[in-house]
Amino acid sequence: MLPCGALLLDLDGTLIDSIELIVRSFQHATAVHLGREWAREEIVPTIGRPLLDALEEIAPGRGQELLGTYREYNLARHDEYVSVYPGVLTMIAEVRARGVPMGIVTSKARVSVAPAFRAFGLDVGMQTVVLLEDTTRHKPHPEPLLLAAERMSVDPADCWYLGDSTHDLQAARAAGMTGIGAAWGPYPRVALAPLAHAIAATPGEVVMLIDTTQD
Repeated sequence: MLPCGALLLDLDGTLIDSIELIVRSFQHATAVHLGREWAREEIVPTIGRPLLDALEEIAPGRGQELLGTYREYNLARHDEYVSVYPGVLTMIAEVRARGVPMGIVTSKARVSVAPAFRAFGLDVGMQTVVLLEDTTRHKPHPEPLLLAAERMSVDPADCWYLGDSTHDLQAARAAGMTGIGAAWGPYPRVALAPLAHAIAATPGEVVMLIDTTQD
Protein backbone atom coordinates (compact mmCIF):
# COMPACT_ATOMS: atom_id res chain seq x y z
CA MET A 1 0.00 0.00 0.00
CA LEU A 2 1.35 3.42 -0.96
CA PRO A 3 2.28 5.95 1.76
CA CYS A 4 -0.37 8.51 2.68
CA GLY A 5 0.45 11.85 1.08
CA ALA A 6 -2.98 13.28 1.93
CA LEU A 7 -5.99 11.89 3.78
CA LEU A 8 -9.43 12.62 2.38
CA LEU A 9 -12.39 11.92 4.65
CA ASP A 10 -16.02 11.08 4.07
CA LEU A 11 -18.47 12.64 6.54
CA ASP A 12 -21.63 10.61 7.26
CA GLY A 13 -20.88 7.19 8.68
CA THR A 14 -17.16 8.00 8.82
CA LEU A 15 -16.62 11.13 10.92
CA ILE A 16 -20.13 11.57 12.29
CA ASP A 17 -22.70 9.03 13.38
CA SER A 18 -25.67 10.52 11.57
CA ILE A 19 -27.21 7.24 10.43
CA GLU A 20 -30.21 7.30 12.76
CA LEU A 21 -31.01 10.86 11.69
CA ILE A 22 -30.70 9.97 8.01
CA VAL A 23 -32.97 6.95 8.40
CA ARG A 24 -35.59 8.87 10.39
CA SER A 25 -35.53 11.82 7.98
CA PHE A 26 -35.88 9.50 4.99
CA GLN A 27 -38.74 7.60 6.63
CA HIS A 28 -40.52 10.83 7.54
CA ALA A 29 -40.33 12.09 3.95
CA THR A 30 -41.54 8.82 2.42
CA ALA A 31 -44.34 8.52 4.95
CA VAL A 32 -45.57 12.05 4.27
CA HIS A 33 -45.40 11.89 0.49
CA LEU A 34 -45.63 8.21 -0.41
CA GLY A 35 -47.78 6.83 2.37
CA ARG A 36 -45.24 4.41 3.82
CA GLU A 37 -41.98 4.55 5.73
CA TRP A 38 -39.06 3.14 3.74
CA ALA A 39 -37.31 0.34 5.65
CA ARG A 40 -33.87 0.90 7.19
CA GLU A 41 -32.35 -1.82 4.99
CA GLU A 42 -33.58 0.06 1.91
CA ILE A 43 -32.17 3.38 3.11
CA VAL A 44 -28.67 2.49 4.33
CA PRO A 45 -27.37 1.45 0.86
CA THR A 46 -28.22 4.95 -0.44
CA ILE A 47 -25.96 6.68 2.12
CA GLY A 48 -22.92 8.15 0.43
CA ARG A 49 -24.73 9.10 -2.77
CA PRO A 50 -26.50 12.42 -3.41
CA LEU A 51 -29.81 12.34 -1.55
CA LEU A 52 -31.84 13.80 -4.41
CA ASP A 53 -30.76 10.96 -6.70
CA ALA A 54 -31.98 8.37 -4.21
CA LEU A 55 -35.30 10.15 -3.70
CA GLU A 56 -35.85 10.50 -7.44
CA GLU A 57 -35.25 6.78 -7.90
CA ILE A 58 -38.01 5.84 -5.49
CA ALA A 59 -40.40 8.62 -6.56
CA PRO A 60 -39.61 9.83 -10.10
CA GLY A 61 -40.49 13.48 -10.57
CA ARG A 62 -41.09 14.01 -6.84
CA GLY A 63 -37.54 14.06 -5.56
CA GLN A 64 -37.44 17.77 -4.80
CA GLU A 65 -40.74 17.52 -2.95
CA LEU A 66 -39.41 14.73 -0.73
CA LEU A 67 -36.08 16.51 -0.32
CA GLY A 68 -37.73 19.59 1.14
CA THR A 69 -39.59 17.54 3.74
CA TYR A 70 -36.48 15.47 4.48
CA ARG A 71 -34.32 18.54 5.10
CA GLU A 72 -36.90 20.27 7.27
CA TYR A 73 -37.03 17.24 9.57
CA ASN A 74 -33.29 16.62 9.36
CA LEU A 75 -32.19 20.12 10.29
CA ALA A 76 -34.70 20.40 13.13
CA ARG A 77 -33.44 17.21 14.78
CA HIS A 78 -29.74 17.28 13.90
CA ASP A 79 -28.34 17.94 17.35
CA GLU A 80 -30.64 15.33 18.91
CA TYR A 81 -29.33 12.45 16.84
CA VAL A 82 -25.86 13.28 15.48
CA SER A 83 -22.54 12.74 17.25
CA VAL A 84 -18.88 12.33 16.33
CA TYR A 85 -17.74 8.72 16.33
CA PRO A 86 -15.49 7.85 19.27
CA GLY A 87 -11.85 8.32 18.37
CA VAL A 88 -12.44 10.52 15.31
CA LEU A 89 -11.25 13.80 16.84
CA THR A 90 -8.14 12.07 18.20
CA MET A 91 -7.49 10.53 14.77
CA ILE A 92 -7.71 13.93 13.11
CA ALA A 93 -5.35 15.47 15.67
CA GLU A 94 -2.82 12.66 15.31
CA VAL A 95 -2.87 12.71 11.52
CA ARG A 96 -2.39 16.47 11.61
CA ALA A 97 0.52 16.06 14.04
CA ARG A 98 2.20 13.80 11.48
CA GLY A 99 2.04 16.57 8.89
CA VAL A 100 -0.42 14.78 6.60
CA PRO A 101 -2.79 17.24 4.89
CA MET A 102 -6.49 16.44 5.13
CA GLY A 103 -9.72 17.29 3.36
CA ILE A 104 -13.38 16.32 3.56
CA VAL A 105 -15.26 14.98 0.53
CA THR A 106 -19.00 14.48 1.02
CA SER A 107 -22.09 14.17 -1.15
CA LYS A 108 -24.02 16.39 1.25
CA ALA A 109 -25.12 19.90 0.34
CA ARG A 110 -23.78 22.97 2.10
CA VAL A 111 -27.00 23.52 4.05
CA SER A 112 -26.86 19.95 5.35
CA VAL A 113 -23.23 19.95 6.51
CA ALA A 114 -23.49 23.31 8.27
CA PRO A 115 -24.97 21.95 11.55
CA ALA A 116 -22.24 19.30 11.92
CA PHE A 117 -19.45 21.75 11.15
CA ARG A 118 -20.93 24.25 13.59
CA ALA A 119 -21.38 21.66 16.33
CA PHE A 120 -18.11 19.74 15.99
CA GLY A 121 -15.70 21.99 14.06
CA LEU A 122 -14.70 19.16 11.75
CA ASP A 123 -13.92 21.53 8.88
CA VAL A 124 -11.42 23.54 10.95
CA GLY A 125 -7.89 22.97 9.70
CA MET A 126 -8.98 21.01 6.63
CA GLN A 127 -7.13 21.98 3.45
CA THR A 128 -10.32 21.62 1.44
CA VAL A 129 -13.98 20.63 1.80
CA VAL A 130 -15.74 19.31 -1.31
CA LEU A 131 -19.55 19.43 -1.14
CA LEU A 132 -22.42 18.43 -3.40
CA GLU A 133 -22.47 21.87 -5.07
CA ASP A 134 -18.80 21.70 -6.05
CA THR A 135 -19.09 19.05 -8.80
CA THR A 136 -21.55 17.97 -11.46
CA ARG A 137 -20.88 14.26 -10.91
CA HIS A 138 -20.83 12.59 -7.54
CA LYS A 139 -19.68 9.43 -5.76
CA PRO A 140 -19.21 6.72 -6.85
CA HIS A 141 -17.87 8.88 -9.73
CA PRO A 142 -14.31 10.04 -8.89
CA GLU A 143 -14.86 13.72 -9.74
CA PRO A 144 -15.27 14.97 -6.13
CA LEU A 145 -12.15 13.14 -4.97
CA LEU A 146 -10.12 14.38 -7.92
CA LEU A 147 -11.25 17.95 -7.24
CA ALA A 148 -10.06 17.65 -3.64
CA ALA A 149 -6.65 16.38 -4.78
CA GLU A 150 -6.40 19.22 -7.31
CA ARG A 151 -7.25 21.84 -4.70
CA MET A 152 -4.64 20.40 -2.36
CA SER A 153 -2.02 20.13 -5.12
CA VAL A 154 -1.53 16.44 -4.35
CA ASP A 155 -1.24 13.63 -6.89
CA PRO A 156 -4.37 11.43 -6.60
CA ALA A 157 -2.10 8.38 -6.41
CA ASP A 158 -0.69 9.78 -3.16
CA CYS A 159 -4.13 10.26 -1.59
CA TRP A 160 -6.02 7.97 0.74
CA TYR A 161 -9.81 8.20 0.97
CA LEU A 162 -11.43 7.02 4.19
CA GLY A 163 -15.08 6.09 3.80
CA ASP A 164 -17.72 3.80 5.24
CA SER A 165 -19.64 2.90 2.08
CA THR A 166 -19.12 0.95 -1.11
CA HIS A 167 -19.77 4.22 -3.00
CA ASP A 168 -16.78 5.80 -1.25
CA LEU A 169 -14.45 2.92 -2.08
CA GLN A 170 -15.63 2.70 -5.68
CA ALA A 171 -14.89 6.41 -6.05
CA ALA A 172 -11.43 5.96 -4.52
CA ARG A 173 -10.55 3.19 -6.95
CA ALA A 174 -11.88 5.18 -9.91
CA ALA A 175 -9.74 8.16 -8.80
CA GLY A 176 -6.61 6.03 -8.50
CA MET A 177 -6.50 6.58 -4.75
CA THR A 178 -6.00 4.20 -1.84
CA GLY A 179 -9.39 3.37 -0.35
CA ILE A 180 -9.63 2.72 3.38
CA GLY A 181 -12.86 1.17 4.63
CA ALA A 182 -14.23 2.63 7.87
CA ALA A 183 -15.68 -0.51 9.42
CA TRP A 184 -17.24 1.41 12.33
CA GLY A 185 -19.90 2.81 9.98
CA PRO A 186 -23.19 1.25 8.83
CA TYR A 187 -21.81 -0.89 5.98
CA PRO A 188 -20.71 -4.43 6.92
CA ARG A 189 -17.04 -5.28 6.64
CA VAL A 190 -17.85 -8.01 4.11
CA ALA A 191 -19.27 -5.38 1.72
CA LEU A 192 -16.25 -3.09 2.05
CA ALA A 193 -13.44 -5.65 1.87
CA PRO A 194 -13.58 -6.43 -1.88
CA LEU A 195 -13.24 -2.72 -2.72
CA ALA A 196 -10.88 -1.49 -0.01
CA HIS A 197 -7.09 -1.51 -0.02
CA ALA A 198 -7.33 -1.81 3.76
CA ILE A 199 -10.00 -1.91 6.45
CA ALA A 200 -9.82 0.04 9.71
CA ALA A 201 -11.96 -1.22 12.58
CA THR A 202 -11.47 2.00 14.54
CA PRO A 203 -10.26 5.53 13.79
CA GLY A 204 -7.10 4.71 15.71
CA GLU A 205 -6.29 1.98 13.20
CA VAL A 206 -6.23 4.60 10.44
CA VAL A 207 -3.33 6.31 12.23
CA MET A 208 -1.60 2.95 12.64
CA LEU A 209 -1.96 2.29 8.90
CA ILE A 210 -0.41 5.67 8.11
CA ASP A 211 2.49 5.00 10.45
CA THR A 212 3.07 1.57 8.95
CA THR A 213 3.32 2.90 5.39
CA GLN A 214 5.36 6.03 6.21
CA ASP A 215 8.50 4.07 7.11
